Amino acid sequence: MVLVAGLIFVTSYFHHGSHVAGAPTARQHSASAEAATSPGNGLVIRKVSAARTVNGLVVEGEIANLSDASHQVSRLRLALQDPAEKEVGSKIVDPPKTKLEPGEVEHFETLFPNPPDTATGVVVTFVSS
Repeated sequence: MVLVAGLIFVTSYFHHGSHVAGAPTARQHSASAEAATSPGNGLVIRKVSAARTVNGLVVEGEIANLSDASHQVSRLRLALQDPAEKEVGSKIVDPPKTKLEPGEVEHFETLFPNPPDTATGVVVTFVSS
């Protein structure tokens, strides 16, 4: 987890898997990430994973409200990185819900169609309002 200018990054790394004969052209990737919080409000991004499919790269995870109060959920920024951690693509997506109640968890998922072959990691952040 990295804190830069008030933003907390969740980094998830994946690798190019081998193509299995007879399987669809999808290539699976493993990913893991630490939880990241939205500064000061108890929202966390966690369980981030990525998988290459025939349609592109699917990035998913969940947003959880670990606080005792309701909170507005900011948009998410997903950035693809190469092995040197240089950004090679990004997108901003709306959260699945704009408000989370205490203890509530929501799943998010987005597709990067035609991601660069150099992408080996993904960074997920909350976008500042």
